[in-house]
Amino acid sequence: MSDALSQAEVQSFTSWKLDIIDAMSCDAQLDDIDFRVAFRMMQHVNAKTRDAHPSLERLAAQLGVHRDTVMRSLNRMCDPNGGRQWLSRRRNSRIESYCYSFVTDRLNAVIDGKLQREDQARETAQQRRRQRLEVARKQPRDVAPLQSPEVANVQSPEVAPLQPKHLTENYLNRTPSDSCSDGREVTYPRGIIPSNESDFGSWISRNIPDPTKHREALRLLHERKMTPEVLRRMAA
Repeated sequence: MSDALSQAEVQSFTSWKLDIIDAMSCDAQLDDIDFRVAFRMMQHVNAKTRDAHPSLERLAAQLGVHRDTVMRSLNRMCDPNGGRQWLSRRRNSRIESYCYSFVTDRLNAVIDGKLQREDQARETAQQRRRQRLEVARKQPRDVAPLQSPEVANVQSPEVAPLQPKHLTENYLNRTPSDSCSDGREVTYPRGIIPSNESDFGSWISRNIPDPTKHREALRLLHERKMTPEVLRRMAA
């Protein structure tokens, strides 16, 4: 008699394995190491008998943990009174290794617990959204008004030409009164420097005693470079 499984038996065995693994992954009572040990145990299950009998040393080597860690995990999952039973074990004598079988008594309860937690999480999320909407309706968010692009660049065309308040008049076109370095006081007219050439000629004759400087003064007037400072130096 052939030991080969039919396609229907293979599908049934695969579905059985996936159902157990899915349920165990959602069992809140299991420790992480318990699920890892159970998963490795499932890989050793015989498809026809649905039993497994790997040694503790082999499971420990596969998981990279100590043999005693695997043994404690199997003891928890084989205890019918521990609230986390997923395995049963048996052996015919003390010199034989244990034969393990998966127990599905808790499968439906674990799946129901998973669905209940999902419903609670969904209800909590919906309640949180409702609370946020309620707060938003009671406390509308203040939106800052859009700033006009003209605000930052507002500059009146009359600002730049304004004369400083501490200057009563344009001193560049005035001739102040000062004293020379030798102590001789030189008095300049307080009127505006004449722009007409003939008036300027008589004007500089009164303010610049040296006739040789008159032409230079006239040139500076034409070039708009005549200032009180220049006049002071020429009169010195």
